[in-house]
Amino acid sequence: MNKAAWHVRYTAAIVEHDLLRLSTRINEAESAIFSRIQELGEDSDSNGEREAIARALSSLRALQRSLLRCPRDFRQSA
Repeated sequence: MNKAAWHVRYTAAIVEHDLLRLSTRINEAESAIFSRIQELGEDSDSNGEREAIARALSSLRALQRSLLRCPRDFRQSA
């Protein structure tokens, strides 16, 4: 999986408006990101991508927490 592949899945999760699909999109994005982390291994030339991955994971987790914490409120705002 290359950088573009995980980023496409991440973007799909962030912009998803269908709450029935949102959890699936988040899981797909996280899976793609973890696969990319494994591919990167110890490559020191990938520090910029690692930082982007860290930010993406943080955003996905915040989105997931919001969905789990107050699903009723979240549905009304979506």
